Amino acid sequence: MFASPADFEPGMWFRTDNGGPALRWLGVEPVKSRFAGKRRVRVLVEGGVNFVTDVERKFQVIDWGVGR
Repeated sequence: MFASPADFEPGMWFRTDNGGPALRWLGVEPVKSRFAGKRRVRVLVEGGVNFVTDVERKFQVIDWGVGR
């Protein structure tokens, strides 16, 4: 399953790329873009470094219950 940062809920786990470390979503902060039409957010995470991305970018959501 994939979701954008705007779709995440507190505590959701995700990966920024295939095989990357598991990150826990803590929230987002709006970021002003110098380019017209760009919507960016700063993604706040636990287990990694906060980062800025396009609000529409999709990330792999980790479902820890699969396979149990």
